[in-house]
Amino acid sequence: MGIVVRQAVTTTSSRTVLSHNRRFYTRQNTIEDPLLEDAQIYVGENFVVKHGNLFNLRRKVCSQNHPGVVFTELRPLKPVSQMSWSNGAKRMRTCPNAGGSSEKSEVLSFELLQRCFGADLQKTEMEVQYFPEGGAITDYTCEMFSTSLGVSVTRAMKYGGDFTVEDAERLLNKKLHGVLRSTKNTMERWSKQILHVWATSLAVSVLIAEAYNQIPKDLKSNTVVLVTVTENNEVFSN
Repeated sequence: MGIVVRQAVTTTSSRTVLSHNRRFYTRQNTIEDPLLEDAQIYVGENFVVKHGNLFNLRRKVCSQNHPGVVFTELRPLKPVSQMSWSNGAKRMRTCPNAGGSSEKSEVLSFELLQRCFGADLQKTEMEVQYFPEGGAITDYTCEMFSTSLGVSVTRAMKYGGDFTVEDAERLLNKKLHGVLRSTKNTMERWSKQILHVWATSLAVSVLIAEAYNQIPKDLKSNTVVLVTVTENNEVFSN
């Protein structure tokens, strides 16, 4: 359980975040930044999440043809290994996945959607069926705001250097292509997908937004890009 606190955008903590974003979004106004709207804070046992106007996310998720970018910030209150998980997250932790080193980022992705937005896990990565097999796959499926969704999770980070806007463009191009391929080949009945991007800093999230503006419209399709800024090293080290 957790609580949601509405936060006025005039508070000191909000002003710190908004001052960085406003410089960019004044230039690139095709991106809607919900943190510029009525900021809300979810406070739970595991983490604190700041997100913008809930209607902004709901509108993007529920509209069949509405893509876009939504921003959140997550501050963990305990190590991932000590978190109390929802039933869906527990199931993801115990079910086999397709390999790789992103288990924590995927489980924490669902936990954020469940705690903040009421998502209900439908299928884990290896339960989703495709034909033909062997192509791009999504990480899990859920129902949120009465809408069936596929969710693909990725991390915006770079070893041995600074993450650049060119890195962001490559990441979004690769992952959005994968989203379209998995949607085409799946035998499930989701309405659209969320590409959940974990970002190491606010500066990285701004680069992702800038890169998103350069993505062709047909590649964006109706995918919602959810960017979550966190300094939780466990998300990026596993």
